[in-house]
Amino acid sequence: MLANNFELPLAAWIDKTLALYQDKLGTPDPAVRDRLLDFIKGRFSHDLISRSIPTETVEAVTSVAFDDLTDCRRRIEALHAISAQPAFPLLAAAFKRVNNIIKEHRELTVDPNLLSEPAEQKLQTALAAAATDAAPLLAARDYQSALAVILTMKEPVDQFFEQVMVMAEDEKVRRNRMALLARVAALFLRVGDFSKMYALGQGETTANNNQ
Repeated sequence: MLANNFELPLAAWIDKTLALYQDKLGTPDPAVRDRLLDFIKGRFSHDLISRSIPTETVEAVTSVAFDDLTDCRRRIEALHAISAQPAFPLLAAAFKRVNNIIKEHRELTVDPNLLSEPAEQKLQTALAAAATDAAPLLAARDYQSALAVILTMKEPVDQFFEQVMVMAEDEKVRRNRMALLARVAALFLRVGDFSKMYALGQGETTANNNQ
């Protein structure tokens, strides 16, 4: 599959295979599919790591989604390439902070009327621009170019953490700020979980999360 760049959805392929054996195995058990996917993921990950791709980079992608091997490899190679840029470790650290804050608040909706601080307004504007620019690149699976766009989020994310108190006393304001961070996280996760790559950095970002 990798040598020929086959784009094959593994889960659907495994389900179809199990269905063909239904007369011998009975009704397909989803747990069997999950075990097979885990087995393939283990071999896939080991192969890339043996080729000097950092474990953290591989896990950043496979922990988010693992179904199409060719697509996973493209994401991993793009992350590996861009991780050498000086700004990336700081962005990974910032994303780790974002993940720690939002946890149970990923489904919140942003109310632009509640964005009163300049830094949160700037983050909202930067996010909208980055999401628009990255959308066609992600659709085309041009992950390296998409990551270059996402990397522009570093400065507004840092400024947000430096200048905005996320855990505001006003519950509506607090939830709105968490919603904004959740949208930032959702964009990053279109490629992978950058927080997995935090260990590759040189240390914490200078931003203060004001939790």
